[in-house]
Amino acid sequence: MTNHQDNGKSFELRQIGSSNDMPQPSGIRSYQIVNDGTDDQFVLYGYTRSIARTIITWIFIFLTVGFLRLVFYWKPHWFVRCYCTRADLAVAQYVLLKDRYQQWYVETVLKVDPNLNPNDPNDSRNFTPANRSRYGHFSDQQETDDRAVHRYFVNKRWHYVWQETEYKFTKLLGVENNVKCDYFSQIRPLTVEERAHKKIIYGENSIGLRLTPIFRLLIQEVLSPFYIFQLFSCILWFSDEYVTYASCIVFITVVSVIITLREVRKNERALRDTVHQSEVSTVIIYNPETHEEEQRDIISEDLVPGDVIVIRSSSMMQCDAVLLNGNVIVNESMLTGESIPVTKVQIPYYQSSADHPGLDEPFSISEHNRFILFSGTSVIQTRYYGAGEVRGVVIRTAFNTAKGELIRSILYPKPVDFKFNTDTYKYVGGMAIIALGGMIFSLVMRIIRGEPAGVIVKRTIDVTTIAVPPALPAALSAGLAYAQNRLKKMNIFCISPRSINICGSVNTVVFDKTGTLTEDGLDLQCVVPITRSYDATNTMEKIEFGSQTTEVTDLNWRDEEAHSMIIVCMAACHTLTRINGELAGDPLDLKMLAFTQYELYEPAENEQANFDMLFPTIVRPINSPNNIAPPPGRLSGSVSSLIAGNIPFEIGIVRQLPFSSSLQRTSVIVRILAKDSFDLLTKGSPEKIAELSRPETIPKNFNEVLSTYAKQGYRVLAMAYKPLELNYVKIQRIEREKIEHNLIFLGLVIMENRLKPQTEGVLKVLSNANIRTIMCTGDNMLTALSVARDCDMIPDDAKIIAIEATESDDTPTFTYAQVYNRRVKEVRYDQSSHRLIELDRRTPYHFAISGKSFQVVREKHPELLRRLCVRGTVFARMLPEQKQQLIETLQELG
Repeated sequence: MTNHQDNGKSFELRQIGSSNDMPQPSGIRSYQIVNDGTDDQFVLYGYTRSIARTIITWIFIFLTVGFLRLVFYWKPHWFVRCYCTRADLAVAQYVLLKDRYQQWYVETVLKVDPNLNPNDPNDSRNFTPANRSRYGHFSDQQETDDRAVHRYFVNKRWHYVWQETEYKFTKLLGVENNVKCDYFSQIRPLTVEERAHKKIIYGENSIGLRLTPIFRLLIQEVLSPFYIFQLFSCILWFSDEYVTYASCIVFITVVSVIITLREVRKNERALRDTVHQSEVSTVIIYNPETHEEEQRDIISEDLVPGDVIVIRSSSMMQCDAVLLNGNVIVNESMLTGESIPVTKVQIPYYQSSADHPGLDEPFSISEHNRFILFSGTSVIQTRYYGAGEVRGVVIRTAFNTAKGELIRSILYPKPVDFKFNTDTYKYVGGMAIIALGGMIFSLVMRIIRGEPAGVIVKRTIDVTTIAVPPALPAALSAGLAYAQNRLKKMNIFCISPRSINICGSVNTVVFDKTGTLTEDGLDLQCVVPITRSYDATNTMEKIEFGSQTTEVTDLNWRDEEAHSMIIVCMAACHTLTRINGELAGDPLDLKMLAFTQYELYEPAENEQANFDMLFPTIVRPINSPNNIAPPPGRLSGSVSSLIAGNIPFEIGIVRQLPFSSSLQRTSVIVRILAKDSFDLLTKGSPEKIAELSRPETIPKNFNEVLSTYAKQGYRVLAMAYKPLELNYVKIQRIEREKIEHNLIFLGLVIMENRLKPQTEGVLKVLSNANIRTIMCTGDNMLTALSVARDCDMIPDDAKIIAIEATESDDTPTFTYAQVYNRRVKEVRYDQSSHRLIELDRRTPYHFAISGKSFQVVREKHPELLRRLCVRGTVFARMLPEQKQQLIETLQELG
């Protein structure tokens, strides 16, 4: 962090953004690449106005009776190139942007003075553009003559500021940029002066959307090439006395325009009402004179990055903030669609050291999202030790937040219909060429026949109105409006009506499994614990899976430690909590807790007072057995004996390590009452838990048993634990990677995931429409294949070929799924040419691949990736980013 002193005022400036250095001739930089490697990447060109070019351009506009200006309206980048000259970005008045989809944008470079008084409307320097904005962090060493004025432009609600030292425009980011995790442990609240300057730099924290004036919407609609051609045709028909037909076209056009404007305005108003929110926030202010902190209530629009705020229950986050202390339970359904409560934990408060190298790594939104409260999420409950206030530091505001990015994706969607538009213009262009030929033929023939000049002009031009139907725009608009109403009756809402046009060209639909093809809830089918056999000397001889258990009372928890610990793991390894007295959390966790016949107990009713205790959350049996003497022998002092003993059996959850899709597991650290040590409880995917467990604790037939259940379509979870010989302080500080290894395997939990009643019918309708269906899930491969068979996504007579590739041996191998030691006859991979060769085109087959293999194929075998996406049906153990990559690859393939 760098503090600059300017006229006695201190404010934070930070170098932010990303862009490639692009050496250019003569020391002039007139273009650069911004947001390199992202979906928002674009090339930026600098232009400045030329008086001579402007005069010449307007002369030609006058000579063409305004038609050239109309062309420039359709192609604004042509207009800029006509009346401007290329210029160095440091002095450019306009910037021309070309994105990765070949779309052009023209933006004006604006200026702002960061030293003005934001509260003084009479300050002559207080310049604010019509579109209120956040202004960027600026260069640390910008000491030019006009240093009081900083330059920026706005594109798609994001701001890009000129960095003098870097000599380039950079994207505005928040205070989370280029900091390490331990930065947040040293942060202090902002002073009044610092907040005032940040308000000038960042502007208003608002995602408010203004309604586009009706007149502007009308102009945008009627100045499209189709409507201009229609206007021209109607004028021609009226002059040629086609009054009735022309009047009908005018009437239809007016009605279609009114309907279109009405739908657009309705959608704008609905989106505005949905996203616009404002609340009163409590901000901590630092007084540099007294060195004390004070609280002030402000409206959320006045929040700026760097503000330390108080997080309160039953509130809505209006910014992205890092949690500085305590725990917060939030509902992120607005961002993720999942209504399951999510627990956010405080960012580590201790200093980084050699024992904790992770804290020296740069802070990342994606990697450290468990510490972040995102804008748009609802705060359900807050907790903190010592009955103190839960605090967070604002890192992003307005359209830079998670909610802002979501709204941007709605306002500026990817041009998925780009090819459709291109084909439309190709069609019109082709018809125009035919019309031109017809015009020439008609002109020659009428001249030969000696017809009057007026008739020749009318009849010749009339040929174009036959080749290109003038009623086409009206027909398209009416069709879109009718289609929207039909969709609305089925509770399907469209925010981009133009997308309806391409629905008929959809040829692939990708489904998730759990909650989409299958029911949201899972039924606990059974528990398969491990059992250990001992010889006469109490030496363990063999570990194997026990029999299926459908009732907790059937588990031999008095004599078998693994049975008692699997009960403890199922009862305590979760992120469940009580909200208003009701249990809330993942339905799977709720099912497990109910199976164990345990209850979740939070002793203090006051939510903050919970942390006055060592264990804020306690899990205990609903009906604890009492007055049972502990069994003699080797289990004395174990969990089994504690459960059966006279002491009330309670499990205190000391620390939660939330689920991570990349780690494929969730863990908690608990302390069992009357036990001297802590325990780590872990559950997750069987493959990952087996990888982290001690080999000697895993039954030899692990893979066979797992495959048996997966082939039947069950969802399988594995359980493990590990005693921890650490004190309470180290338990709170240690990184999860340091302890989540050398686990003791406990067994499997089998969950039944039934197909939704409508799944088979929907897939059949898609299949009859020749629309391909794909399953992309984070679940086990065999489970996914079983579900794919059950719902007829893969026919019974089709073969499934699994593709495997590893980092160590990236050569892809092909095997029949669920069938081993058989050579695949349908395809062969040529290693020399990196091409997939089909040997048998007659036999139907489907590819299946896991997330790890998908990543290797994507990075090292791009040709195979394309064939995989064409013939692949099941993609299992896929991470969220891999799912996105699959969708993007399918879109590229068309």
